[in-house]
Amino acid sequence: MNGKLEVRVLGTAGIEDHHAHLLRLDVNGRSDLAQDPDDHAIDAYCLRLLSARAILIGAYVDGILRAALELLPDRTARRAEAIFTAETGFRSAELAQQLVACAQEQARKYRFCELQFHGLEKNFAPQSAA
Repeated sequence: MNGKLEVRVLGTAGIEDHHAHLLRLDVNGRSDLAQDPDDHAIDAYCLRLLSARAILIGAYVDGILRAALELLPDRTARRAEAIFTAETGFRSAELAQQLVACAQEQARKYRFCELQFHGLEKNFAPQSAA
């Protein structure tokens, strides 16, 4: 991976960047998100992220969102699922580690007791942290 990397927490306005990122995923990357991951399913998935008050963490390479970690709190807001997605050519342990570090910081901020990671096995062994 070459280029300038910036990892940051996205606000609700960042859903447009995240949506574009999800549409660029290959079939394998999309399969973690939905059973039938066509473009309409990605549209619906993004709406669910907004309604679930997901915390989106994005990795921008040269100003374009190329990988992300979505934190989806459970009903108690004590635990969250952390779903990792990365475009082909941007799946690296370095990038994933930076996203995980930011997720752990957000977990402390929101007082999550547990994060359950999904999708990291494509890069390195999943971690359990908070």
